[in-house]
Amino acid sequence: MLTETLVEEKRYSVEEYFELEKTSEIRHEFVDGKLFAMPGESKKANEIAGNIYVSLRNSFKKRALKVYNHDVRLMLENNRYRYPDIAVAPTIDDEDSHAITQPVLIVEVFSDNSVKTDTVDKLREYSILPTLQYYLIVSQEEPFVEVYAKNADKWEFSYYTDLKDTITLPALDASLLMGDIFEGIF
Repeated sequence: MLTETLVEEKRYSVEEYFELEKTSEIRHEFVDGKLFAMPGESKKANEIAGNIYVSLRNSFKKRALKVYNHDVRLMLENNRYRYPDIAVAPTIDDEDSHAITQPVLIVEVFSDNSVKTDTVDKLREYSILPTLQYYLIVSQEEPFVEVYAKNADKWEFSYYTDLKDTITLPALDASLLMGDIFEGIF
């Protein structure tokens, strides 16, 4: 995944952030008034995210769910904005042409530089989203996927390491094959 780099210590308003994003050549995440540059990702992370995008898009093609890649913002509480690698949201989540607010599934592909942000900060931020059913954290260094699944009011954790495994997402009536996620990588 991408590495967060604090742009500068200046605090920005949400409006300033939106204006900057309109003309910036790189994306920025917005957390507590601070901008974090999101530089390009590795080819491996891009392939993995692309494989997941294709699998999910095929699964939801004839359903009222849309799959978005890392260029669509996710609006969180307290004026925080993130750019997940993959997000799935209902088609009714269309008030903002550049952001989603009702994700049901989020995927982050982590690197050594982003592992803390993806496994601690974003896990905490994403897990309080009322619509979120699944958060997947995917390694690009080995076949390894952490799955956080909402079950009633609590989150359950599981992980997958075998390329023959199937990750089931029953709340969305979908699944992902580990072999498809890491196709061409391992």
